[in-house]
Amino acid sequence: MANKIISAKSSFVTTSPRKLRLVADAVRNIPLSRAIDQLRMLPKAAAVEMLAVFRQAVGNAKNNFNLSPEELLVSSVQVQEGPRFKRRDAHSHGARFDSGIRRRRMSHILVELKTKKEKGPSGTKS
Repeated sequence: MANKIISAKSSFVTTSPRKLRLVADAVRNIPLSRAIDQLRMLPKAAAVEMLAVFRQAVGNAKNNFNLSPEELLVSSVQVQEGPRFKRRDAHSHGARFDSGIRRRRMSHILVELKTKKEKGPSGTKS
């Protein structure tokens, strides 16, 4: 069986990309079951958003490709910047740059899973 790539995407997540990348770095290039366990145990709010995307990818693998989660590895986790809400802060800030504009950052998350490589027949030399 060739390596299949299963993907799941979540757009406009209201968590900043910097916070999500900290969580994404913890679960790259490891087996899927271990990644989900780590996301459950991480004491970060961004782990909840990331866990939802991983569960979506597992559902895609089951329903679309008839694969079990034990056969999957985390291929890549990408966190990209989304749009920003700009809000005005109505307090005095002196000569500060941007004079009190607060930015609410959003993110896009893309998770790709791949199947584990199967061990083929070993070619022994004689």
